Amino acid sequence: MKRKSVFLILIVASVLMLSPAWRIPQDKGDFPATVIKVVKSVDKKGPTTGWQKALLADQLHSGYELRTEQGSFAMIKFPDETKIIVRQNSIVQVKAQVQGRQVLDRSIYMAKGNVAFDVKKQATEQFRFSSPISVASIRGTQGGYSCGADSVDQLIINEGLATLTNLLSHLSQDVGTGQIGITYGNGQVNVHNSTHDEQQQGNIGNTGLGSQGGNQGQGGTHKKQIRIPGEDRDGHKKTIIFEWEE
Repeated sequence: MKRKSVFLILIVASVLMLSPAWRIPQDKGDFPATVIKVVKSVDKKGPTTGWQKALLADQLHSGYELRTEQGSFAMIKFPDETKIIVRQNSIVQVKAQVQGRQVLDRSIYMAKGNVAFDVKKQATEQFRFSSPISVASIRGTQGGYSCGADSVDQLIINEGLATLTNLLSHLSQDVGTGQIGITYGNGQVNVHNSTHDEQQQGNIGNTGLGSQGGNQGQGGTHKKQIRIPGEDRDGHKKTIIFEWEE
């Protein structure tokens, strides 16, 4: 009789969990990012665990860190399709707070390195990137953020609008489409138009590895080339070069 009762309870519990009306309560802070791309040496660390190898489909809950080495990169994605490329020699920490289905706050703290991002716009939430000396508040924005070892941080905006604040002087400036904001350890914040190379740093398809890994990230390009040696009519050696991107 006892075994039948236990069996019946298991059946009822299974039916409830599979029912569309059944929802497992969502704790505050449970809005994890998922690792969707890993190239070479990438590690993760939880609040209570040490560094270990990061794998595809790993979930990074609030407080988790991700570390890339020289020649490596990773891409993470949040449930709302927000994507972030963590480039080589970077350490980032994911922080998030939700209540029910409402996202209250999300941020990426960077101890060092640089990222490219495509953050999807939310009704009320602002996504923040921060370092020891600056914080960038964005909403529905594409670009890049870097934390330099020389106390120089950069915010590149390819599309959208953000506010860059120096945490030492509390000075803030808006950074818009086609602009770069630079903030320094002395408290200064400067904004000017970005160059083509700077815009590429804020391109979510640019892994930052050049030909070594540019074709491995989503949306990246890889240059190919054909060289045909020959001579002109005067006998001088010439080479015809055909170059394209895939």
